Amino acid sequence: MSCKSLVTRMPDKSGAFLRASRIIAKYGGNIVRVSYNKAVDPNTLFLDIEAGERELSEIERELLDIGYLNEGIAEIRVMEISVQIPHRPGAALPVLEILSGHNVNISYLNLSSDEKPYQDFRAGLLIEEPALVKTLLDEISAVYRVDVVSCDSAEENLDNTVFYIRLANDMRKRFGLSDEKTKQFIAESNRILQALQAEGEDAGKVFRYIRRFADYISANKGAAFKAAAGKISIGAGSALYAIQPPCGSNTFVLDSEGELAIIDTGFAVFAEEMMKVFISIWPDFERRPKKIYITHADVDHCGLLSRLRDCELVLNKKSAESLRRQASGLPDFRESSALGLGYSKISQIVSGYTPPEPGRFTIIDSETPEEHEDFLKIGSLRAGELDFEILESSGGHLKGEMIYLSREHGIIFTGDLLINISGFSPEIAEFNSFAPYLMKSVNIDSKRASEMRKEIIRLAGEISAENNRPCIICCGHGPVSELAGGGLRAYNFSQASMQTERFG
Repeated sequence: MSCKSLVTRMPDKSGAFLRASRIIAKYGGNIVRVSYNKAVDPNTLFLDIEAGERELSEIERELLDIGYLNEGIAEIRVMEISVQIPHRPGAALPVLEILSGHNVNISYLNLSSDEKPYQDFRAGLLIEEPALVKTLLDEISAVYRVDVVSCDSAEENLDNTVFYIRLANDMRKRFGLSDEKTKQFIAESNRILQALQAEGEDAGKVFRYIRRFADYISANKGAAFKAAAGKISIGAGSALYAIQPPCGSNTFVLDSEGELAIIDTGFAVFAEEMMKVFISIWPDFERRPKKIYITHADVDHCGLLSRLRDCELVLNKKSAESLRRQASGLPDFRESSALGLGYSKISQIVSGYTPPEPGRFTIIDSETPEEHEDFLKIGSLRAGELDFEILESSGGHLKGEMIYLSREHGIIFTGDLLINISGFSPEIAEFNSFAPYLMKSVNIDSKRASEMRKEIIRLAGEISAENNRPCIICCGHGPVSELAGGGLRAYNFSQASMQTERFG
């Protein structure tokens, strides 16, 4: 059995849902989720359907035949429209008749072909009633493909009826999404909305957070990408490099005797930008022997796993299982709740994430219990002369999460179990506020996460005492820090000959 999310457009009249349900039942389909809110959109209804692949195809075909599914998603903004009409006499008349039938005033008309296979019919519309927007677009799109190519301040007064389509098309343009990915983005946005509204959240606020999350990632791509990067010398001829991107996880690289051990890799959307950073530090980066380790299997920590194909991927059983689930299209450990599933999926869509191939995995543990209360040593990380212990936590932030520590060198890589929130820049603080709101909590088990956080601080205290200097804390997000007075403070880069450089 497979499960597919469908975004349906049903008439706002009695029996519409019954008609769709009969089609689904006809092919043995099972509706496992339904979301409809007339106050948000009186026609859009979201369905998650379980059925066989062939049956799902037949269900989609019949729903499309009766006009309940769109083959594409029309561009929506308010209120200059562009309509694609064929090259034939009178082709524009159906559009003009629709506008006239609703007494819509036209501020201007423009018709051109520009050697296109269709004529581009553009019209500026003066619409006083926001509720009329969707009616017009539905009627025109039933005849021709319609885009809305400009908007004015009046759009802020619109009802949320056009939100899903406007947002989806914006995301399609920003990230080059296919129609299928665009529809999936709408469905997952609705999943988040449905779950948060059930807890009393305002729809407008949910929409704003989803858009700001995607906007932030888009705004930091390409020439806008800036990463803070620096180096800390370790022992004789070895070094730790810390790379902090504008969003997504930090990436750490241990360089020893020509070998590179990479810990976490951030968002996939920044793959090209991160490669430039790597090559600026190591011109021979692609030829260097490398291994990749992760602290946990969240999308924002694993983005480059499928991009750095010449690297061995070293991880524990639980993280490998989560990534295998992703590769098989099954819910991973983050996706065990509706909010976790929705947030994870929109993260994958806008970041262009592809799960790594399981055949590349090197598993470091064999008999780790499925459940345990404390940190357990499950293996070691070795790069040149450097050795780190790998400890698996009890799974407070995410099942299978790990930390890496070296008592000798006084360093701990903590992933998201311990983060110096007070050290965030305003930009990183803003981005890191989205997930706690859209998921309600970034932790799978907050009580366990708190216990693990306290244990890391205890370990860091022991290591600090042993080395007679503060333990270096390499957090999953935000600045490299050190233990100070039982808490964290940003690490003093100058004392370690570490400089902050900008790459982009």
